[in-house]
Amino acid sequence: MLPVVAFLIANTLYAKNVVRDKVSETYRSTLDIFGDKTDRSLNEISNYVNKMAVLDYDIGLLSSFPYGSDYYYLTKIRIQNKLQRDIVFYSPVDTLFVYSANDMFFSTTSTYSRLKALLTDRVAGIVKSAATDKSDNWQTWHDSRLEGEDFLVHVTEVPNSAIYVGAIVPISELVNQLSIQWKDGDIGESAIYSNDGRRLGDDVDGGWFPLADKRALQNDQPYHYVTDPQTKRRYLVMSRPSAHADFTTSILVPESYILQALPFYQKATYFMTFGLVFIFALYLLFIRHMLFKPLQLLIGGMRKLTFGNLDVRLETNNTIEFVFMANAFNTMAKQIKELKIGMYEEQLRAQKFELKQLQAQINPHFYMNSLNIIYNYAALKDTDSVKKMSLHLADYFRFIMRVNRDLITLEEELKHIGNYMDIQKFRFPNKLSCDIDVSPSLLSLALPALTVQPFVENAIIHGFANHRKPFAITIRGHAFHEGQAAFLLLTIEDSGAGFPEEVLKRVNDGDASAVPENASGGLGIMNVIQRLRLRYEGMAGVRLYTAAGGGAGVRVILPIAEEKELTVATEKENAHAL
Repeated sequence: MLPVVAFLIANTLYAKNVVRDKVSETYRSTLDIFGDKTDRSLNEISNYVNKMAVLDYDIGLLSSFPYGSDYYYLTKIRIQNKLQRDIVFYSPVDTLFVYSANDMFFSTTSTYSRLKALLTDRVAGIVKSAATDKSDNWQTWHDSRLEGEDFLVHVTEVPNSAIYVGAIVPISELVNQLSIQWKDGDIGESAIYSNDGRRLGDDVDGGWFPLADKRALQNDQPYHYVTDPQTKRRYLVMSRPSAHADFTTSILVPESYILQALPFYQKATYFMTFGLVFIFALYLLFIRHMLFKPLQLLIGGMRKLTFGNLDVRLETNNTIEFVFMANAFNTMAKQIKELKIGMYEEQLRAQKFELKQLQAQINPHFYMNSLNIIYNYAALKDTDSVKKMSLHLADYFRFIMRVNRDLITLEEELKHIGNYMDIQKFRFPNKLSCDIDVSPSLLSLALPALTVQPFVENAIIHGFANHRKPFAITIRGHAFHEGQAAFLLLTIEDSGAGFPEEVLKRVNDGDASAVPENASGGLGIMNVIQRLRLRYEGMAGVRLYTAAGGGAGVRVILPIAEEKELTVATEKENAHAL
């Protein structure tokens, strides 16, 4: 339908342009006929005046007779009779006159007294202006004593004399002839303008013809359209300048007369277009409500489902197909949610079991070394050392066997490290030292069991290679905030040989298996990294580095757990003990 509407609009515009062109050609032809007729009349009058001045015998004799002599008057009478005779043959001429410095006589079809007064006052200036103008064109003059106030004058000088022959044509006569053709109801209006845009030959100042101006009069186009600023009506304007005088003939035709019923069909086409657009808009709204909106809801629901939002549900509308589709989608989302919850719970149980298994790993070599130390002290009958060693070993094993407890305090972790270091000091007297720098306010914070001790154990196993030199371990801890989250930062540094560059790079890139884990390595770094990943889901982090003295350094970042979480864990442990 839209191509049909576009064709109708284009056809209407084409028809309007064709009508404008054809009508303008017709009116232009009529205007040209009038202009040619006027130019021929002016040319005939000019030729008559020129012949009178050059070829007429009596005009030539008039200058040879003294003014006031009988021969002068007889010649003057013969010339005046000729003017009286010939004036009726040269329409639209109004007056033929002969002027000299001593005398002036004329023949006119208008009121004699008014013409005499006009010529008496203006003829000298007219003759002077004609002598200055070399174009031989008719000149436009204005005088309120003449009907229409504007007139055309043509003057020719008699050779070898001071006598001038001239003719006067009132522009009102040309306007009357022009109005006979154009002033017919709504067909159009006409006017004659001087080249400076002033309306000529009309008693009404400006008349109803308010649209003519210099720009319109000088337009080279065959026609153009203007709009009346008061009535807002459009008019076809055509102008034709005269070839023998300084005036332009203009006609103005209402566009409504030219186009007749075409504007009605044009408006009908526009209303049809608007109607189709309106109907199409309603159709789009209907389709959007019945088809597009449900599809958008379905696509949005699927997108949310893809992003993990399993609580999304679709609303149904009155379309049977979409009701079925929405119900199927809601059922599917519900089943996926239930399945995901079940799998998640099973995964949590598996992770919890794996975590407890990791916590339960115990190094048998440590047991044997510890028992050998106790045996040696017993053989030496050093009962005090046997007692201390047994007490530290009991505390150490008691801590290790607490597999049912998920979280402990930082104070308990550090105390366990102290027992471990005391046991190792029995093996390497005066060779080991452990410096702990942790604020007392952080000792109550919760963290997974055996988070720091494996790094201390790993430092002794791998860093304390040369048992002859003293070996120092430093543990520091402080809290910091990142946004609204609070974190605990623990650093373990030793004075050993440090990590190999290959191990540093691979572990920091996420490959925990790069850490050397021999039979005497305890839980090891890989164990700790895996447990922290399972518990905190990416919130915790372990990073290896080389300490300032060249030894190994480990940085552990843990989110600070809420106190209630630790309280619940402690209550569960107490209940299990009972």
